[in-house]
Amino acid sequence: MNTLNFKKTTSLRLDNDLYNYIEMLAKKENKSINNFIEKTLAEAIHFHELNEETIQAIEDAQKEKMSSKRFDNTHDLLNDLMRD
Repeated sequence: MNTLNFKKTTSLRLDNDLYNYIEMLAKKENKSINNFIEKTLAEAIHFHELNEETIQAIEDAQKEKMSSKRFDNTHDLLNDLMRD
């Protein structure tokens, strides 16, 4: 997979005790503080980047949905099913 991942630089003001706690947790996981904050935040807000295969599957499903038959009521649906 060939994807570019551009990162945005930002700064945060954190309570000193919170920063120390984050630093301790990051060390436990052998991660940088930046990586720990990024991964923890992404998990907390359920942020996931979609890969190309998933994006294509979503697009295909949307196209298929648009081309599917539509029915206004169950009677019309059942009649259509009985014809097939």
